[in-house]
Formats: sequence, C-alpha cells, structure tokens
Amino acid sequence: MKKYLVILFIGVAGGATSQQVALNSQYLFNEMLVNPGATGTKDYIPVQLGFRKQWVNFPGSPTTQTISCHAAIAKNMGFGGTVFNDVSGPSRRTGMNISGSYQLRLDKRKEHSLGLGLGVSLTQHIIDVNQLITYLPDDPAVLRGYDNQLVPDANFGVFYKFKDKGFAGLSAYNLVELNRDLYDFENPIHNTLVRTYYFVGGYDFELSPTFDLKPTALVQTIETGTTQFDISLIGTYKKVVWLGASYRHTDAVVFMAGAQAGPFKFGYSYDYTLSDIGNYSSGSHEIFLEIQFYKEGSSVRTPWLKRNRIFSPRIK
Repeated sequence: MKKYLVILFIGVAGGATSQQVALNSQYLFNEMLVNPGATGTKDYIPVQLGFRKQWVNFPGSPTTQTISCHAAIAKNMGFGGTVFNDVSGPSRRTGMNISGSYQLRLDKRKEHSLGLGLGVSLTQHIIDVNQLITYLPDDPAVLRGYDNQLVPDANFGVFYKFKDKGFAGLSAYNLVELNRDLYDFENPIHNTLVRTYYFVGGYDFELSPTFDLKPTALVQTIETGTTQFDISLIGTYKKVVWLGASYRHTDAVVFMAGAQAGPFKFGYSYDYTLSDIGNYSSGSHEIFLEIQFYKEGSSVRTPWLKRNRIFSPRIK
C-alpha cells in the first residue's frame, strides 16, 4: 500500500506542475474548456456533461466531472460557464469558471472571426485528512494540515475561426497567480498557482461528400518550464460517426469514438498510459454527452437541424 501512495504522490505532484487545469482528452469537442475566446462560437447552444476517470484500478486516482454551456447572447457577444469537480486522493478542487467573448468579424461574408475572451474563476481547494495515513499518531502536520480555501483567478484567450473548418487559439490561465497557503501547515508552504498557456488549432478537411478528416493539436506550457503537447486525428463519416486517435507526449496514446443522434452528441476516449504509472493501472476512461439546443436565426449547419428545417417548415 505504501508503494501505491508514493506513486500516487509522484503522479499528482507531477500533475500539479504540468497540469493545473484538469486533463481532457476530447478538448477538440469543447474548445471553450481551454480558450474563453471560443465562447459563443457555435450555431447552437451546447450543454455538455463530462466525466473522466484517470488511472483506473489505481488507489486514489484522479476523477473529474464537468458541466459546461455557452451561447451567443447578443450581436457578436458570447457568454458561458463551466462547473467542475476534480478529486485526486485526499485532495479536491471544486469550482466554476464564467467566460465571455466578443467576436470580431474579419470579412463581409462572416467566414472569418476572431474571438477575444475573458474568464473569471472561483475554486475551492479541500484536503480530506481522514484519507491520510501517517507514521505518527495525531501528527499535527495532518491534524492542522488543511485549509479549505476559495481561490479566485482569471483567464484570457484569443480564438480565430474560419467557417466550421479551421480554428486556432492562444489562451492563458491563472493570470492572477495568487500565492496561497492551501494547506495551512505550522510552517506555511505557499503553493503558487502558476500561469499556464495553451495553443490549440485544427482544420476539418472534407475528403469526400461522406468523409472528413480533422487533425488537431494542443500545446500546454507552464511558466515553471514544463511543456506538453497533444496531436490528434479524427475521421468522421457523414458528420455523425467518428473514430480517432491522439498522442500525448510522454504520457499516453488515446483512442476516441463517438456519434451524433438528433440533438445528442456522445464521445468516448480511452488513454493507454505510457508513463511508469501504467504498470499499476489499466488506463484512463473519459466520456461526454452533449445536448444541442437550436437557436432561432442561426445558419444551421448541424445535420439534425437541417432535417428539422426540411421536414418542419415554418408556417407563414
């Protein structure tokens, strides 16, 4: 058991420096999670539920739940938010992120746009001391070694979009970079929430009337000097069924699949772990379910909305 606790500590500690925002293998289906400039860029209102279980069968492995929604609320304006719960062993982060954007139209045909987004977040950091095992009974570092903190922060993003084909964006998280003693030890340990930067981009190539191929990339850099990148390739059949794969540098190979039925979109991914912790777990699983609500006056690009327009004409 001690060996598992040591490995979990190393894995979580590594995640704290290389990944302060919860890991998401299917970011390309919800760009707002990594860039507030993407808020309100859809032709519909997506409400997405997500669940990720990392390092299955490993004691205390990270588990993340999210719910997000965003929409265009006025001319060239977008508004949205995410509520998340991220648990790793005895630690838990629960909070919300509210984001807004302004979409600059770069041409008269409105094929090119540039989103400028700003987000604010509030996160509660909690340590459950009942899950900690110590060598010394009544260890004061444990009995007083937690402090449920509410930490505010901010993020910013620039997101370029070309029709429904291509996108690219730069964003920065933990802009405030607060110095907080999250654990309230007798000798304070200040855990700085370090600024994190993201680059995300991709393009949807229409190879035939029935088949699309979409490569995407995500690069994450933290001011501590840590950089990690994902490259993905998704093939879509008739815009309703997809298969794909992704490589996360030094961490995992990811396999993805999903489908859309009416207003419902479902996605699943499996991470095959490449790091040493893969010797003690059976990989990671992630799913999302998205419900799409039609907006009156949208240009209607999703297949189910097109069918509604064909078979449910407006009565004049």
